[in-house]
Amino acid sequence: MPRRQRRGTSAAAANWSAQAAAAMTYVLGTHSAELQRLGRQHRFWRQECRSGLQRAGFGPGDRLLDLGCGPGFCSLELAELVGPSGQVLGLDLSPNYIEHLQQLAHQQNLSQLRGIATDLAQPQQLPEAGHWDGAWCRWLWMFLPRLEPLLDGLGSALRPGGRLVLQEYIRWDSFSLRPGGSALAEFVATCIRHWRNQGGDPDVASRLPELLSQRGWRLVSCRSLLDCSTSSEAKALWLQDFLSSYPQQLQQLGLWSDQQQQRLEAEQASAMLWMTPTLVEQIWERP
Repeated sequence: MPRRQRRGTSAAAANWSAQAAAAMTYVLGTHSAELQRLGRQHRFWRQECRSGLQRAGFGPGDRLLDLGCGPGFCSLELAELVGPSGQVLGLDLSPNYIEHLQQLAHQQNLSQLRGIATDLAQPQQLPEAGHWDGAWCRWLWMFLPRLEPLLDGLGSALRPGGRLVLQEYIRWDSFSLRPGGSALAEFVATCIRHWRNQGGDPDVASRLPELLSQRGWRLVSCRSLLDCSTSSEAKALWLQDFLSSYPQQLQQLGLWSDQQQQRLEAEQASAMLWMTPTLVEQIWERP
């Protein structure tokens, strides 16, 4: 991917940070248990992250945005990829997660990595317009009640020819297991209703091509990341990890009962085949 001559980092990011939104509710929570789960999740999906960055052509010296960066686990991958001559800026709703990212950057002496807390669903000018060579995001757009503000912001933030790598669900209801599966299907339907009631869209990847192409973006590549595995393989363990924590949150909200949870646990115990929600990768190029 061609790169433009570098420009120095201005004070615009600092000024923009001061105007950024304060902490808001994150539908999966930002407590310590969720942070630890996200760390395990990244380990399960690290190779797919690295592969997507490689397919986009990102490399040393690039300036990249990590959109919805969470605690910064993928941000570390980006920072190592671009090296000391590059820049990585993580943007996330949670100040707690941004603080964790900053701690990781300090501990690993990654001066090229920094973070800002902001609500990406709100209209805003992303920092340092035209400065960025690319952007990465995974499991972000599904939680945004409005997609247009970020789509418009990216159009000005990335330089012409800059690339956006997104890994998002296109059919979350494909999450299933066999034998059985009826209890999990009930849980999946409950999750989908909850996220949609919060303004999210667990099938958001089906909407993004139209919205991006309307803005002149060009689809460079796409691929499916759907995985089917046995109970002891990595992606099944990732799904089991999610099922060990998120039902408790739904129970606290009164959306999931003890009886339903007992049925779900019994079904998991006998499951042999696990299929992930249908995740797709899309790489887009800014006009």
